[in-house]
Amino acid sequence: IILPFVILFLAQGCARFGNNEEATPPEFEYLIQELDSELDFDSEQRSSARASLGRGKDFHPDPAALWKLAAYLHENLTLEQKLLLLAPPSDFDLTILSEENDYHFKRLERFQRMDLYLGSILNDDQLEAYDALIEYKRTAIESLIDQINNGNIELIVFRFELMGIMEWFRVEMEILLTDDQKAILLENRDDEDRRWRRGRRGWGRFASDPEEIKKAMYNALGMTDNQITTLENIHEDFKTNLKTLREEYIDGAYTVDEYRSTVVTILSGSHDRRESIFTQTQKEIIEIHRALTRRYMKHTRWGNRG
Repeated sequence: IILPFVILFLAQGCARFGNNEEATPPEFEYLIQELDSELDFDSEQRSSARASLGRGKDFHPDPAALWKLAAYLHENLTLEQKLLLLAPPSDFDLTILSEENDYHFKRLERFQRMDLYLGSILNDDQLEAYDALIEYKRTAIESLIDQINNGNIELIVFRFELMGIMEWFRVEMEILLTDDQKAILLENRDDEDRRWRRGRRGWGRFASDPEEIKKAMYNALGMTDNQITTLENIHEDFKTNLKTLREEYIDGAYTVDEYRSTVVTILSGSHDRRESIFTQTQKEIIEIHRALTRRYMKHTRWGNRG
């Protein structure tokens, strides 16, 4: 769903650098401990949840690693435990939300860390524009957080609006940077990838394989061939619509508010079409996977422990 350059610029690094595939990532144990603390696992749940998560290590650090665990928890949690797991956070943190959103869509934002580096390659006019973009993004997300914390919008609307903000930010960065600057940032991204992976364990062999990542979801949900075909058609329509919208925005056809609003409309329409093909059980597993991903991101974000 990203323009060719943006795929590279904002994607998490994909190459493998010889990490030990057999080792269990420490992030997995952090997640199990957090779930155990929240849900008060019995011994069987704790052991089986740990084993289910371990079977996803081929995908670490991609959240596809969590699908087997999500399917297990759907079958084995009590209703009370499910309600605790799926309950929205009592409050939202701007940094975690924006980073989690970017990571889930395979984008490497980490602009807090990159601010100084960007400042070294942007000219004065670009730097002023970049600072304005960052401020707009921060203010817009803070406004969303206030609305969700005050109960003024539903969680699903919050998600769509957040994605709209981040999508606008990405296309603005595409406009702002020159081709040479994009190439420099690509090189910097690769260097950051290597530094982050150095000394980490369990970088999965399928972590950068989009086809295997999709299969992990299909298998966990027990999707039929017809469901898979329909879902992939919906995804292609979504990519086409978003690509067309980006091009029109770059050409000046939309204001910022119009662009964000149209992104939300595209997201909402695509979401409704996807929802129509899933069974209730599949929807519940997807929600559990989303709840797990939110927790997992706290342990796998750039610069965190692990």
